[in-house]
Amino acid sequence: MNLTLFVGRRYLLARRKQAFISLITFISVSGVAVGVMALIVALAISTGFTTRIREKIQLMNADLDVLGGPGELDAEAQAQARRALDAEPAVAAYAPVVLGTGLLSGPYTRVGLVAKVVGVAPESQAKVVDLAPFLRGGSFLGQTPDGSHGAVLGADLASTLGVDVGDTLQLLVPKMTLSPFGSFPRIASVKVSGLLRTGYYLYDTEFLFLDLPYAQELLSGPGKVSAFQVRLKDRGAVEPAGRRLQAALGSGFRVLDLVQSNAEFFKALRMERVLLFLAIGLIVLVASLNIVSTLILMVMEKVRDIGILRSMGASAADVRAIFLFQGLAIGVVGTVAGDVAGVLLCHLLDRYRAIPLSLDVYPLPYVPFITSAGQVAAVSLFALGVALAATLYPSARAASLDPVEALRYQ
Repeated sequence: MNLTLFVGRRYLLARRKQAFISLITFISVSGVAVGVMALIVALAISTGFTTRIREKIQLMNADLDVLGGPGELDAEAQAQARRALDAEPAVAAYAPVVLGTGLLSGPYTRVGLVAKVVGVAPESQAKVVDLAPFLRGGSFLGQTPDGSHGAVLGADLASTLGVDVGDTLQLLVPKMTLSPFGSFPRIASVKVSGLLRTGYYLYDTEFLFLDLPYAQELLSGPGKVSAFQVRLKDRGAVEPAGRRLQAALGSGFRVLDLVQSNAEFFKALRMERVLLFLAIGLIVLVASLNIVSTLILMVMEKVRDIGILRSMGASAADVRAIFLFQGLAIGVVGTVAGDVAGVLLCHLLDRYRAIPLSLDVYPLPYVPFITSAGQVAAVSLFALGVALAATLYPSARAASLDPVEALRYQ
């Protein structure tokens, strides 16, 4: 057996008289394991939030949005956009939408609530973003049997307003109406024809959907739309499809994908992951100090053994390798234990949804924990790198011992 492995293994498996060093070694292994486990769990939370929220955004939003300049898209601009969309092979479906903002008030509320008003054509919209599975009510949009204009709003928004299906709302929009007494914001009456419960916070608390012709009448003007929402055949090809559409449409249009439309949000999530890695990574660094202290104590304990090994022909490199092996063994055992414990803990917490969240504050009902092989590998390499760095000084100190001085007082 190799000298390094033989001696290093015997030093790790300490005898009874070295029980204190054995305890310190166990603490070092435990420290590395806890640090690795904490780092895996923290990254799993960040990855879980990013993944689940991205899935929610993809489910509730189109892959691409095609917008015009500062104003609405008139008939000519719409025709140009439709030609480009029809010519793009990656496009599966698209639908025109009217976007705006209004102030909603119900029969039992004195203060209006700001709502994001979206005008859609139900038939084409269902091919891009199908909200029907989340709908509660008789019909999605269009006129109600009594001739009123139907509206679909988020369930939480309806709860705040104190209304339900069949109730009437007052919608104040910023488009001005001329009268003999001057210009006034337009007020429209809409009847709640359905409620949306998507589990996506923004949709449930802020959105109001109207039929496209009525939304054009209220917001954009007859025949005009705000944008085209696009669904792609392959969601993995969002960026190249967006670049091709932008080149085909020219500078008079803007093509935004999901990441661009939510750039600040995803940027914040990435920054949160980096900060979590740095903060929890300090635990691994602290654990590395235990490795340093363990090896220094081992060197002090084994001065006589080191002197004997050197006098028998072992080189300084052999002595250095013995203590490097000890430090790396502590790091490897602690890292493997932390990997197993971290992945198992994340699996159990995610499977049983152990940490619930309030949908009034968070866009998800529980804290998701998602791990990946790449993520675990990155944490393992980081921990092993720290463990290796922690062994450098003690192993160099052991290798520099003079065998004559080591044996003089033995």
